[in-house]
Amino acid sequence: MKRKPVIIDCDPGHDDMVAMVLAIGSEALDVKAVTCVPGNKPLNKVIKNALHVVDYIGSDCIVAGGAESALVNTTSETDISIAFHGESGLDGFEFPEKIDRKPSDKNAIEVVADILRNSKEKVTIIATGPLTNIALIIKALPNLLDKIECISLMGGTCRFLFEKPFMEYNTYTDPEASKIVFESGLPIMMYGYDVTYTALYTNDFINRVESIGNETSKMVAALMRKFMTLHNSAFLDLGGCPVHDACAVAGVIDPTVVIDVRAMNVKIDTKSDYLYGATICDYDNRLKDAKKNANVVFKLDNEKFFNMIYDSVKNLK
Repeated sequence: MKRKPVIIDCDPGHDDMVAMVLAIGSEALDVKAVTCVPGNKPLNKVIKNALHVVDYIGSDCIVAGGAESALVNTTSETDISIAFHGESGLDGFEFPEKIDRKPSDKNAIEVVADILRNSKEKVTIIATGPLTNIALIIKALPNLLDKIECISLMGGTCRFLFEKPFMEYNTYTDPEASKIVFESGLPIMMYGYDVTYTALYTNDFINRVESIGNETSKMVAALMRKFMTLHNSAFLDLGGCPVHDACAVAGVIDPTVVIDVRAMNVKIDTKSDYLYGATICDYDNRLKDAKKNANVVFKLDNEKFFNMIYDSVKNLK
């Protein structure tokens, strides 16, 4: 099987960890690099977490740090990120204190430029954090954008409401970057809260993963268990727990996992106070002349999705 070249841009994060495991363990993907963006935690913490994960599961892919803050809003980590991911960003598992892995001497934009320039095939970018790095890539590398197959992102929300109408953490953390990405003209698959809160894992799935018995399964099970405790205490308990970021990987591995997707216009508000950072989705097609700039996913084949995660864990060390 010919593997699809992908870049993962992330802010680990428990669900980013699952996304990385799913992608790196998949026989369908060739993960060229993991680039990091501040979101769940500041940049130094997310780089450390990414290095720990790729090292622990036995991957040799590049890890690189990107922007140190959002384009405009430069506030530090929020209470919600601590509530959902703990102080480290990956509370719930003790990684080895010392690892040999170091981040690339190049920054994320330089790493992506090298990959796009040298790739014979188009590359898919899987973005599971704030879109700061992706916006900078779009602005810095206009001559290489035709080498991007698609941006598969976990972000945004259409009808599922959180603290404020139409807000989701990744897009809300850097609205200006989100606006640049959604207005870029690049193909976008948007996996927002509308789909991620329909794909919930349970303790039965954690036990199933743990039963694999390899080192990766121990890490994944421990971190998924901790995330369920944190998430369901901080937000809401729907009888399971979402694994948001992995959804954006699954559709790249196998597009048939997506069973409800709708093309629509998505705007990012960067002007008003009440809707600042909102993903305003024209899901009723009221704006007849507006360009449909994103494919918004609403439903996955959950059995297939969780089998993908299981299989990737099994494929790793």
